Formats: sequence, structure tokens, C-alpha cells
Amino acid sequence: MKAVFEKNKLLAAITPALGFVSGKNTLPAIEGINLICEAPGKCTVTAYDLEKGFRSSCECEVEAEGNYIINGQKLMQRVRAMPGDFVTIEVNNKDIVSIYSGKLRYELHAIDGADFPALPNLEGDRGFEIPQSTFGKMLRHTGFAIAQNSMRPELNGSYFVTDGKTLTVVSCDGNKLALSEQKIDVKDYRHDNEDFEAKFIVPGKTLTELLKIMSDTDDVMRIKLTQKNVIFTVDKFNFFSRLIDSEYIDYDRFIPKNSKIFVNIDADKFAETLESAMLVTEDRTLGQAKSPLKCSFKGDILSVSCTSITDRFTDEIFTEKIGDDIEIGFNCRYLLEAMKSCTVDRVRLSLSGPLMSMIIEPAEKEENERFLFLVLPVKMKD
Repeated sequence: MKAVFEKNKLLAAITPALGFVSGKNTLPAIEGINLICEAPGKCTVTAYDLEKGFRSSCECEVEAEGNYIINGQKLMQRVRAMPGDFVTIEVNNKDIVSIYSGKLRYELHAIDGADFPALPNLEGDRGFEIPQSTFGKMLRHTGFAIAQNSMRPELNGSYFVTDGKTLTVVSCDGNKLALSEQKIDVKDYRHDNEDFEAKFIVPGKTLTELLKIMSDTDDVMRIKLTQKNVIFTVDKFNFFSRLIDSEYIDYDRFIPKNSKIFVNIDADKFAETLESAMLVTEDRTLGQAKSPLKCSFKGDILSVSCTSITDRFTDEIFTEKIGDDIEIGFNCRYLLEAMKSCTVDRVRLSLSGPLMSMIIEPAEKEENERFLFLVLPVKMKD
């Protein structure tokens, strides 16, 4: 195999692929990026860790066709180090790959492309389209509440549900819940534009990598489904992932329906206060446990305070409150993650009691979209 690439185009193809290369040192084939060079001038770039994957194509000048796997990290490092605008990748009959530009040359071992794992069906049985900006906003609203390593597999991803008129995304890790809803025509472009109805759970790690490549524009992204996989097509890139095969929690029953206290507050100011408080709540001096954050809503003033063995923090924020005064405690990090995911200037906090979850949502409701966050309180010591 021998092909000449424009350095920038090659980097644009292999950079997002690195997020889908296995780092578990299990199979050499899935620690690499599969390059398939075909005449007259195309190289297919694929990475797949058996759970999630990436495929794209890169223009190049193919002098000899071939199909090889090259260690992903080493490939990226060597290409970045090249001094010129063009990079040549060549593999000899002993599976030694040479990466060179001008006088600079690296040599690595390659693996025969036949050893690369078989990919799932990337065409999909059905699918819908959505603007990247809309989908990206929904992922940013809900990503902070995805569990990392929960024993309940469904909590390690985001739950997507659509009835053809509305798309809803939900994440919950047991301490936080996030919901984003968008009224939008969700049509199955593969089946005569019928309403697209579906429920599926996408792993959080896949969504993290997807967000890195999406643009904040109205350019369309296609989402295609098979029985076991989901495929996201963004520009020239295809991201694919297994779906989490599990029933999602009945999240609606966790959302309090009879709140009696409502507080409008500046979102940025609240987030700034929480960031300052974290210097104390996260202090582990002398092995102490994390300190809870106390929020006292009295009249139109929110008093925020926390105490560690060596430090104390207090601040006050002006609010607009309806209802009784209340004192409630939170894990500061959880509350800050929710506030940082807000995309509005002012939010409404809805409370029912010191041991009931607090709802965070926009103070001004939008006609076609909404988000709702839920943060579980912690019990304050007397």
C-alpha cells in the first residue's frame, strides 16, 4: 500500500477516530485505525472498539492499494510531526509501515486489515434528520446527568424517545436528572416521511465523542437505527454505537408535581457562587468528607454557605420568591453541574421540602423547547 495525503486532511480524518480506539490493551486490531486505500484517490478511515465506532473518508493519491491497521495514537503523533504539507504512508510486504515527509521518516509495524473486526450495518433500517445545533443543545442539557459506571446499564446512557412530533432526551445517574424536550417534526426519511416513533438508549461515551465533532449550525445530521445499533451521520463522518439493551427507568415519577415554593434567580450569578463555594465543599484537608452546601431561601434573599474543618464560605443572591422560606442542603458539585448546563439567563427553582428534589427550569417558558433538571438534596446536620 502507498498513498500520499494532504497532512491537514489526514489529520481531520484520524483525529475524531481516536475517540473510538480501544485503550484497554486487549486486541491490537482495535487499538488501531484501519486505513483502506483504493484507487483512484480514496482512503476509508475506520476505528471501532467493539462498542462504538467511527468511519470517514479522506482524499489522497493512491499509488498502491491496500488495507492495513496502524496503531491510532502512534499514527496521530507521527503525522502531526511531519514538517511539510504532504504525508506519504507506505506499507511493504513485511507489514512495516513507513510514514514520511521530506527527510523525516518513521517506521512502525502494521496489521493486516483482514484482522479488523466486522462492523455493524451502517445503513440503518430507518432514520430521521435533525439540525446539529438543536441536537447538540439537547445533548449539552442532559450530558451532565449520565452515570459513569452504574451497575444499572441504562443509566450509563441517555434515553431518546419520539412520537414523531416531539423529541425527548433524558439522563439520570441517581443523584441528578436532566430532561430536554424539543417540539419538532421527526419524520422517517427512509419510509415515505412517516412519523418516526422510537425509544432507544445511547451510551454516554458515544455522545461525548459525537459532541466533539458536531457544529453549532442548522446543518442536518442523520440518525439511523437498527435493532442493536445507532448511526449518526455528521458531514462526512459516520459515528456508530451499540444501543444499551435495557428498559429505561420511569423517570416521570421522580419529578415532584406539587411544588409550593418557586424562586427565580440569575443563572450565571448562581453558578459563580457555586464555583466559589466548591473551594470549601471539595476541601479534603485532614481527610475530611466533602462538605454539604446549605441554601437558605428567606424572603427574596438566597443565603449560600458551607463549612469545612479549616474554612467557611458565605454569599447572598437576590431572588424573586413565591412561597414559604426554606432551608435545604445539596452536594455543591451536582448543583453546579446542573447550573452550568443551563442555556438561559434566569431559571426557576421549584421546591417542595428539605428532603425533596429541587427542579431547575427556565424562568421564561419557550413555545417549542424546554429543559428540566432535578437535583437530589442531602440531609443537613442539626
